[in-house]
Order: sequence, then structure tokens, then C-alpha cells
Amino acid sequence: MLRVIKALLGIALIMVGPMLIAITVDDTVWLKNILLRIIGVLSILQGVHLVHRQFHPHSYKRKPRNSK
Repeated sequence: MLRVIKALLGIALIMVGPMLIAITVDDTVWLKNILLRIIGVLSILQGVHLVHRQFHPHSYKRKPRNSK
């Protein structure tokens, strides 16, 4: 069940990211526009990471180190 919730959260982040990138507050408030775009890109990347982790969990397991 937790796996499904994480996958849905990842999909929601992927969907919200482009909306944050497309929002322009005002041309005079360029810092807020840049911050919204950065947050949008980061939410897309985090969403992709969550979804990928749910469908390919074996690629995230740590490999044992060779102890000498």
C-alpha cells in the first residue's frame, strides 16, 4: 500500500512541476519567477525519482562491500 502511495505522490509531483514552471507572476518580479521555475524542475526530478524507485526497487539496493 505504501508503494502505491509513493507512486501516486511521484506522479503528482511530475504533474505539478510543469504548472510551477509555466506560472509567471509579473515581469517585474523576476526573482519569484526564477524561484518558481527552480521549484518546478526540482519537483519534476523528485517525482521521477520516486516513481522510478517504485518500479525498479532493485537498482537502489546497496551492493555489499568486500571486507578485507
